[in-house]
Amino acid sequence: MSKKIFTVLLLVVFMLAQFSIASALVVAGDASITAIPDFANAVDVDVDWAVTGMAGPSQNILIWSRIQNAVPVAYSTCYDVATIIGTSDASGTFTYTLPVVLNGDVVEFLITVESTNCAGAVAPLAAEVPMGETTVDSAAMEGLFSIPPYDGVAAFGSQPVACNNFELWALATDNYAPIVPAGTGYSGFGAWNPLVTGTFVPAPIGANSSLLSWNFSLPSTATGAWSMSVNPEDASGNMGVAAASFRTALAIAVGETDECVTFSDISGSDYETYVRYLATLGLISGFADGTFGPDTNLSRAEASTLIEISNGVSDTDPGFGTPPAAGSACDFSDVSATDWFAGWVWQACDDGYMNGVGGGLFDPNNLLTRGQIVTIMNNVALSAVVPGGFLATANVMQGPWGTPFPYRTAAWTDVSVGAFYAIPVVNAYGVGVAEGTSATTFSPDQAATRGEFAMMLYRALSQVAPLP
Repeated sequence: MSKKIFTVLLLVVFMLAQFSIASALVVAGDASITAIPDFANAVDVDVDWAVTGMAGPSQNILIWSRIQNAVPVAYSTCYDVATIIGTSDASGTFTYTLPVVLNGDVVEFLITVESTNCAGAVAPLAAEVPMGETTVDSAAMEGLFSIPPYDGVAAFGSQPVACNNFELWALATDNYAPIVPAGTGYSGFGAWNPLVTGTFVPAPIGANSSLLSWNFSLPSTATGAWSMSVNPEDASGNMGVAAASFRTALAIAVGETDECVTFSDISGSDYETYVRYLATLGLISGFADGTFGPDTNLSRAEASTLIEISNGVSDTDPGFGTPPAAGSACDFSDVSATDWFAGWVWQACDDGYMNGVGGGLFDPNNLLTRGQIVTIMNNVALSAVVPGGFLATANVMQGPWGTPFPYRTAAWTDVSVGAFYAIPVVNAYGVGVAEGTSATTFSPDQAATRGEFAMMLYRALSQVAPLP
């Protein structure tokens, strides 16, 4: 054998040896986190992972985690989620059980591919950039749950309804300021999880929303025990400790399946349920021709009448209609004792629910605006006068109204800071009594309709309890 051939053979053997050694080495693939939810509920979180381009006899897929801190810290916790043998691509989902965490904590994750398991692996440095992270949302939904207006004293869970058409409404937030400090992440509203038992089916509640409007129409044949409840859940799966129940499986009571008072022009209106229910309670009325006029504007005099009727005032009460002292704050030059509305205007003024417009005028025949409606309700909520009638029960205006932390907020472009209706608008919208005319407008100077007033009054007089 020539020296040249021998040299070539040695080179071939050397290359084969190197190839054999290389083929036995672990070749780490490209690892990544392919999906992770933005928020976790402080219990666990699913982390989707994938690795491609691996080669070697045995490789471990390790997931590392750490709690984000103002001072960078190394990844502290390791989980051996899979062992891959041979050349392979791999993927899977690892359910990570969160340690003790606080609401708003951020948990970061990183994946490594190694021949050792967690016991022999070296933790990544603090400088390593995480592949995925999730924010902890451990706060349950906060808010209120209502039942229709009722002036009785029965327990919240056992109230009857006045007639067969009514609305249950509720308001929930995942960002209630006393629970979730400013700047803390939150997952947002998820679902109401309604539950109904009984011999009837309510109308669907529509798309999930932070304000629930749940309409019922009890058939005349409804019998037996029935109840309805909600248990709102945020997008991270946090739920209350118990469902908020309107009824607790009580039997249908006499009168609950009776038709509500109706009017010839109310069918199909957005305000039908509110108008008919309040009319059944005797709190509002229609016109002599059998109509209600839901789209007709409301006067300031009419508003004073409706709010005082809700206050339990009757025009047959002793002293009703007695003129105020001359020159007093309620002595209006445009309100005469012969006017049908005089007693109502004077009573609403004396109770502090309605004021004049300046210059000694009440302006009784002018149209009531949306801003004035919520101002009246704000005055009722904050008045020092002990209310009566439906205003005296545990309704919205005697409960959550005026709290410094409304359940919902909006950036109104047409509500000026310092306007007389500014705070009332915030309060009315914040507790679910009023809606805007768009996502950014409240239209406080727009004349209110009788139907709008009925909706706001129904909500304001609804008895409420906090979500559990």
